[in-house]
Amino acid sequence: MTLLIILLFLASAGLFVYSFFAKDYQSEVTNQVSNVQINLMREINELKDKMKDEEEGRVKRG
Repeated sequence: MTLLIILLFLASAGLFVYSFFAKDYQSEVTNQVSNVQINLMREINELKDKMKDEEEGRVKRG
């Protein structure tokens, strides 16, 4: 029983140490989401500008 407790303690300590050296995927995903959001905002603004130009062109023609 004591051996089992010692083994579990060593395993938990090993996993704890490993967690400091493991690659942080959350920050990578957060950066990717931020980049996508910025790109979408740029595209939306470009589309709004194009729609505004088209509407102004219609007013001038019509």
